[in-house]
Amino acid sequence: MKTSANRRAMIAMLLCALVTPAASGQSLAPSPTKDNAGASPKLTFAFAGNTRTCYYFLPDAQGPLPAVVLLHGSGHNGQIMIDAWKDLAAKEHFILIAPDAYDPAGWGVKMDPPAFLHAAVDQVRAKHAIDERRVSLFGHSAGAVFALSLAVIDSRYWAAAALHAGALPSGYETQILARADRRTPIAIWVGDSDPLFHIEAVNATKTLLEANGFSVKLSVIPNHDHNYYAIADRVNKQAWGFLKKAQLKP
Repeated sequence: MKTSANRRAMIAMLLCALVTPAASGQSLAPSPTKDNAGASPKLTFAFAGNTRTCYYFLPDAQGPLPAVVLLHGSGHNGQIMIDAWKDLAAKEHFILIAPDAYDPAGWGVKMDPPAFLHAAVDQVRAKHAIDERRVSLFGHSAGAVFALSLAVIDSRYWAAAALHAGALPSGYETQILARADRRTPIAIWVGDSDPLFHIEAVNATKTLLEANGFSVKLSVIPNHDHNYYAIADRVNKQAWGFLKKAQLKP
C-alpha cells in the first residue's frame, strides 16, 4: 500500500506526540503467562533490516476470512493475546495475527510503522486467504494506545479498532485527527477503577475523537481495574461483536 504524503506527515507528528504507558514511566500490572506446551504457531520475517516475530491462529474454515490484529501490552508478546482470543476465533471463524513490538516495553510508529503491521498480515495471508475489507485491530494497554493511533494514521487499511484500557496520550496533535483519510469506527472498554487509564482521560479521548468526526463506542466496566486477562472472554466477545460488523468500502 502506498504511503501518502498526508500519512507521512501524520506519522512525523506522531513520533513527537505518541508515548506509550511504559515510555511515560507508568508501571503496568503483571498478567498471566502460559508455558510453551500451549504455544501458538509463529512466524519470523525480515522487516527494515530486523528479524521480527508474529504469532497467529487459523480457524478450521474455508475461503477468505476476516482477521483481527492483536497488539499486546507492555512487557508481553503476541502469544498472550492469541491465548486470550483463540477459542472465540475458532468458534466464530476469524484469523488472529499477533505481532511482537520491536521493544517489548511498548509500541511506536518509528520501529513499528503501519508497513510493519501490513507485513505481518501478509505473512499470514500466505497461509490462508484474508478478506482485505475486514482486517481490524484490538489492543490492550500500550497496545490499545497504539491501536488508537493506527486507526487514525492508517485509516484506509483497518476496518475498525477495539481496545481495552487505552486513551490518546497527553499532547496528541489534533492536526493528526483532522488529517485522517477515513473515520475508523472505534470501541473502547475501560474499568471504572483502572489506575492507569482513568475514566476522565478516556472520556477526553472519546470527546476529542468525536469532535473530529470519529464514531466512538465507550463501555465502562463497573468494579474493574486494569486486568484485561481476568475478563478477556467477556471483553473479546463484545469486541468481536463490534468488529465483525465493520468493513471497508470497495
